[in-house]
Amino acid sequence: MSDPIIETGSGSVRGIPLGGGVAGFRGIPYAAAPVGALRWKPPQPAAGWGGVRDATAFGHDAIQVAGLRETRAPGQSEDCLYLNVWAPEERRGGGWPVIVWSGGGAFSTGGGSFVVEDLARLAARGAVVVSFNYRLGLFGFLAHPALTAESPTGSSGNYGLMDHVAALKWVRDNIAAFGGDSGRITYMAESSGAAAGLLLLTTPIERRLFDHAIFLSPGSIAPLLTLEEAERSAAGLEGSVEDLRSMPADALLAATKALSAAPSNLSVARPVRPIVDGWLIDTDRAYERDGFDAIPAIIGTNEDEGRFFTRRMGIGSQQAYAAYLKSTFGDYAAEAMKRYPAGSDAEVGEAVAAAYGDVSINHPTEKVARAFARRQPNTYRFVYSYRHGETTQPPTHSEEAETFLDTRPHVGPDDGEMAETVQSYLLAFAESGRPNAPGLTKWPRFELGAEQHLSLDLPVRAGGRWRADAMDFCADVFETEPAS
Repeated sequence: MSDPIIETGSGSVRGIPLGGGVAGFRGIPYAAAPVGALRWKPPQPAAGWGGVRDATAFGHDAIQVAGLRETRAPGQSEDCLYLNVWAPEERRGGGWPVIVWSGGGAFSTGGGSFVVEDLARLAARGAVVVSFNYRLGLFGFLAHPALTAESPTGSSGNYGLMDHVAALKWVRDNIAAFGGDSGRITYMAESSGAAAGLLLLTTPIERRLFDHAIFLSPGSIAPLLTLEEAERSAAGLEGSVEDLRSMPADALLAATKALSAAPSNLSVARPVRPIVDGWLIDTDRAYERDGFDAIPAIIGTNEDEGRFFTRRMGIGSQQAYAAYLKSTFGDYAAEAMKRYPAGSDAEVGEAVAAAYGDVSINHPTEKVARAFARRQPNTYRFVYSYRHGETTQPPTHSEEAETFLDTRPHVGPDDGEMAETVQSYLLAFAESGRPNAPGLTKWPRFELGAEQHLSLDLPVRAGGRWRADAMDFCADVFETEPAS
């Protein structure tokens, strides 16, 4: 196939054949460059262009700590609001289902050009797939009194979430030209990307940015700092709006790291991430109060979520572990020690990983799944348990994403089968809002009471309440009645 040309709302773009029946379109601007006077402003429409724009190379990544993941971007820049489309070359009547991917990175790293998040294999199986960049760190999530004062909405922060909104609106408006069905958009995301999607389902100023959702390891979306709390956390950034907008990007990146120290658990409110700004996000209790758009959803976690985080925390002794449990569980620390026992220093690593995973990811995810199940019959829960390649360790945080996207090399004899099985479920879900299809083990709905899940392993199998005792304990400790 010759280089494909597609007409978008801003102008024509020329893509590139990628093989396997897929064409790629890279580095398409979905909003104006947020530089100069547009730093810390809501995303503005991208300028149109004449002629045919080359869309064969990725745009710049957002400013972030470099080198954490291999990227195909030419570099980093504040001029980063670009998206990428992988589309089947074959057109289908009614259009292909659309999947928009947003990866993790704690709202401080991420991008649509990372090698480990290539979307070609997923597109080849039958979907138009999109990735996008958004502003990160202080560039995307600075709340500051001077910015609030100049804003017509009386708020600041959440610019990175506003970028999500702009990208999703671009997809809704333009994806039919690439062969996608603009009425069947599935938002699929992992970790912070999943948390962003959950928050977008609660915003009072936008409705139905996407039609289905697949949330991988979303973890906690509450509590969030209020606008006032977030503004106080940025008190060290003094000066006028003009002074702040003239600060070099590297200085802001350094300030991001200083203001956003790693928390003891992800359920601790912290700055330089989404906040309750009173405009885009008006509450962090929406899932307790059923104040969200309950679309069909798949929600899941890895078997060992905590190890990803705790292996870098340096908690290796029983004394340090006891202090961690006290800081996390408070008056329930003694009971927590019984539920997550460590009889020796050698057992601390596994115990702290189990406790951290339940508090930060598993229990918050279970709460969200129950909130969906109260209002949406097409709610599905998974636990990813597959040992990829030759590893004997259970999968930890973020590992399921590479199987959902099929970007990890097939090392073991079953790796390809696992990826194909998972993608068969998610493509069926993108088609209809239900993951079941002929030839697949039935995925039961997640319903209150039974709370069944699908274990994504070989063989795939259904199960009852996962980690029921631990989830009940976390509910006793952390779930309180919503404030009136």
